[in-house]
Amino acid sequence: MKKFIKDLGVGEKIQSVFLLKNKELLRTKYDKPYLRLVLADKTGEIEARVWEGAEQMDKEIHSGQGVTVWGAVESWQNKIQFKVEGIREALEGEYSQEDLIRSVANIEEIFSKVKDCLEGISDKWLLLLAEEFFCDSALMDKFKRSPGAKRWHNAYLGGLLEHTYEVMLIVEKVCSFHPEANRDLALTGAFWHDIGKVLELDPNTFEYTLEGGLIGHLSLSFEILSKKISRIENFPKDLEVRLKHIILSHHGEYEQQSPVLPKTLEATIVYHADDLVSQANAVKELIQAQSKGEQEWSNFVSIKNRKYLLGRPEKEDKLNQKEVF
Repeated sequence: MKKFIKDLGVGEKIQSVFLLKNKELLRTKYDKPYLRLVLADKTGEIEARVWEGAEQMDKEIHSGQGVTVWGAVESWQNKIQFKVEGIREALEGEYSQEDLIRSVANIEEIFSKVKDCLEGISDKWLLLLAEEFFCDSALMDKFKRSPGAKRWHNAYLGGLLEHTYEVMLIVEKVCSFHPEANRDLALTGAFWHDIGKVLELDPNTFEYTLEGGLIGHLSLSFEILSKKISRIENFPKDLEVRLKHIILSHHGEYEQQSPVLPKTLEATIVYHADDLVSQANAVKELIQAQSKGEQEWSNFVSIKNRKYLLGRPEKEDKLNQKEVF
């Protein structure tokens, strides 16, 4: 019977099937080899360690495959961790693929809403550009199933689609407050801003592809957009430049690997909408993942240089209720 990561408790001894997302053969300070693994299923991830026979196991298992694992659940620095006693490639029929990889449940529904948003714009050139996407079934399929990021936000299949739709919703709302903005341009920029992630991340391991690691999704998005625009005869140069500017500036700051800063109203709107949506998703996921025990604050998040409040302790809530009533 499948044991899901969200249900694991410290002290349990289990045998179950997980997705092997990543593995590293490392050495202790005493020069003893060990394996660091990241195991996953649709409910989350857990780090694991193999202390015995690490070098042989490293040759027998591969990232991206389902593996049958047995061992004990332990606690290490306020995080659960799996001490592996044995691991092998899972056999066909031992598991369901849907159990191993988290995916957005309503992918087709969200994609239909994205399509409605794009088909609702009035600029004829941007409509033609949208049609270039919808005619590319291979690109559409990748877009629907790609993760939104490797780890920090929307890191699950369909995450890119979900993230893109949320950015488009925020952009449309902001444009309604600021009619000076070119709504059609901003919405189209919101749609294309992360399209390069269909090539940046492997959908099985969520590791960077060769293109993703060496070029990155901003440049890949720029390339994909350029190819689509080149197929439209007489596409206005000014519109092309403004749209490409949104793509290249949507990380907002040089420190965030943005090659240019947002210098138009539409680029500014897309940048802030993207940042808001991605950070909100990431913090929500963090709170859900770590709000299982009694700790009030999350583990330290190095990428943001802070801890996040998980929730108020039950004792404090009861105390405040007494003070109020």
